[in-house]
Amino acid sequence: MNKNYSKRMLFNFAIMLFFGVFFLTGTFNDEDIASSIFSPDNLPVKIITSTGVYPFFASYVFFLGALAEQESHSGKNKPVRVLMSTICVISAILVGFIGSVVFFDVDCLGTIFPSLSTNMPVIAVGSLIGMYPLFFLGYHLAGKSDDKLLLKKLKCIVLIMLMAFIAMQGLKSLFHRPRYRTVVLGYEGIGFVPWYKPFHGVSEFVETLGIRKGEFRSFPSGHGVLSISMVYVLESLTWFFPKLKNRGLVL
Repeated sequence: MNKNYSKRMLFNFAIMLFFGVFFLTGTFNDEDIASSIFSPDNLPVKIITSTGVYPFFASYVFFLGALAEQESHSGKNKPVRVLMSTICVISAILVGFIGSVVFFDVDCLGTIFPSLSTNMPVIAVGSLIGMYPLFFLGYHLAGKSDDKLLLKKLKCIVLIMLMAFIAMQGLKSLFHRPRYRTVVLGYEGIGFVPWYKPFHGVSEFVETLGIRKGEFRSFPSGHGVLSISMVYVLESLTWFFPKLKNRGLVL
């Protein structure tokens, strides 16, 4: 077995073990952790959790730019190259817009500045400044070459990130769990619920109390799923910067 491959496998195992311990700790100490960290007035935590989702969408747009470059200079016939590049461009536009919507939503920056949530001019400017330039950066760094290995890697990471996002949204629809910020408001019948216990009556609370349905989609944590993507996103920088080639595990 290749020595570098063995190191990578050991590293991945260590990462899984590390976060497995955190998962068990969170499962049995969830309420204590939430009450000590996620109080409604804890501004630093609000800022950290708000910015934690940005790298996921930003890096996705970056990878789509690199993928568009690789597809446009691949050995495929011209109609296929044009089609694949167009798909990358359209996907980047959608992902950048969705990322800005999420970033300024009430679950992120909108919880600090409510006026930003659903503010279309702000979302549009956020997309133009914070998202779309990364598409061109990815396009530029990918280089004008037919690199079949890089093309495969880009397709894999784009697919992995898409699957993570879809799985997160799917599980959120299955697990109706109130957010801690809603729990502390003291609504009758809405108390703290461990993730593994079912919570019923969401429709009733939405209709009678006027609570957003999104207030019952706290598990799995979108911030957790999206921000942990940096484990493999940062390592992917070795694909674009030769000087980082042997720094994958460090990243």
